[in-house]
Amino acid sequence: MSTTQKSPKALLFVDYIPAELRENRRWEIIYYAIDPFETNPEKKLKRKRHRVKPMDNKTERRKLAKRIINNINSKLTQGWTPFLNEKNVKAFSRIFDVFEIFLNQTQQQYKKEVIRKDTLRSYRSYINNFKIFLNSIDKSEIFINDLTEEIYRDFLDDIFFERDNSATTHNNYLTFLRTFTRWLIKRKYLAVDISQNITKLKTGEKKRTIIPLEIRNSIFKELKKENFNYFILCYTAFYCLTRRTEITKLKVKDVFLKNGIISIPSEVSKNGKSQIVTIPTELLKYLVIHLRKANNEDYFFSENNFAPGPIQLKPKKISDTWVRFRKLMKFDSKYQWYSLKDTGITNYLQLGLPTIDVKNQARHHSIVQTEAYIPKKIMKAVGNIQSAKLDF
Repeated sequence: MSTTQKSPKALLFVDYIPAELRENRRWEIIYYAIDPFETNPEKKLKRKRHRVKPMDNKTERRKLAKRIINNINSKLTQGWTPFLNEKNVKAFSRIFDVFEIFLNQTQQQYKKEVIRKDTLRSYRSYINNFKIFLNSIDKSEIFINDLTEEIYRDFLDDIFFERDNSATTHNNYLTFLRTFTRWLIKRKYLAVDISQNITKLKTGEKKRTIIPLEIRNSIFKELKKENFNYFILCYTAFYCLTRRTEITKLKVKDVFLKNGIISIPSEVSKNGKSQIVTIPTELLKYLVIHLRKANNEDYFFSENNFAPGPIQLKPKKISDTWVRFRKLMKFDSKYQWYSLKDTGITNYLQLGLPTIDVKNQARHHSIVQTEAYIPKKIMKAVGNIQSAKLDF
């Protein structure tokens, strides 16, 4: 429970006094919270202060203060108290600001020959991709104390599944996150290691989880009944082998129903190249329905319940919706949304389609990447080698 600002000594039965900004010579955010280690009931609530860093623009400084106040008050309503983490004095630093501090210190280490140039280059790349991911899930303005294990896991899933990278790449990113987290703890931005429970993947051949026909039919049948737009989105991933982030950026004008193709512009494509994918007839009939009232500038799938619309869909919503349906239908958690694309590639190869055609549909960088999807059970011995006699 909360109350208006009064003397804390008179408030013996409240849990906190909300944060407020005081613009004096030093701008400070003041609030009162429970100190669980205090035995004197007269001092149940103790004052906490957070300095608002100076900025040239007062309006922007007030906006920053407001975000910090909202963050503090939200935590206070849930029973949080800062006195459990007394030494964590930098918790309300903006994450993008902390990235810059980390990279600046890393740059200094390189100049002093503490780290190699390759390490500096790698750290910059990891941070840049982390920024892109945080922007994609609308978390670019969060504070360091909002950084969680869940965000780390979602980022690593994006690297491994969405970007179709190897287990080695996943593990390299995890190693970096652990390094970054230790740096945060040493410099009092975080109090606990949020990376410690995340384990590395086994390296080697990347495992593909294929959704069996019976389960796949059940999933599509249920999706078609419960959310037709989302069903079409999943069908598009299955048949056109489109990636999650790509789907959220595609617009109606990129779909050419008469030609039976979808154009993936360079600014949408993972590899930065404009490419074309074919729309199979089985999918085409549903896209005709999906796009019948859409405008060219609409997003192919939007925030409006996955229907075409003017507001861009967030990638995470695709995965979150899949998880909800998975729990509702109670099918195995190993079948993730990314499994639709893996299953589509594998099924095309099992049909005997030329590997080069499947490579182009999946937009893989090489034929070797596509061949990794070929099921061992459909591989056959080479006839002339099998019949060869080498005893001469």
